Amino acid sequence: MAFVKTNIFTRGASGTVGDMMNFRVRKGKTVIAVKRGPSSKPPTEAQQETNERFINASLFAQDAMKDPATKALYQKAAKGGQTAYNVALRDAMNPPVIDGVDISGYKGTVGDLIAVKARDVITPASVKVVIFSQAGTVLEQGDAVINSKDRRFWMYTVTAANAALTGTRVVATATDLPGNKIEKTVTIS
Repeated sequence: MAFVKTNIFTRGASGTVGDMMNFRVRKGKTVIAVKRGPSSKPPTEAQQETNERFINASLFAQDAMKDPATKALYQKAAKGGQTAYNVALRDAMNPPVIDGVDISGYKGTVGDLIAVKARDVITPASVKVVIFSQAGTVLEQGDAVINSKDRRFWMYTVTAANAALTGTRVVATATDLPGNKIEKTVTIS
């Protein structure tokens, strides 16, 4: 792919030329690329799944651009030559990331804190915490609250006592704006 900077003949050109190359304008720059045609091989199942994910992500990004508040969030996260649409599309294609679940403050008493470090293209929409007993029953569950000082951390305040900590599982689930989810489990030994 070539970038044309000051060529007066191609500045602002867009479209296909000679059924061989495409011109398009991106953030004020004219981009020239070889025209691609359809593949002669049938798509694999993985390619079909990726195409479906891309279509859904594209529909999400289009809807996000219609809402001024959502568009502003994605525009703020855009870097370099990216548009808000590009960032929304990337967000919809990829789930959030949970970098860690800190249970060092969890001693089984009411008021203990569990910290979840979660990130995404923009701040995740929510983080939920579920605490399971050793037997697998739900002891409690609820929403973590974003830390106002460091927006990468979400804090969950324990609401139920747990006398038997060994074997207790803490499951954190982060959900982003497009609805992608990721889960991380920590078992107390």
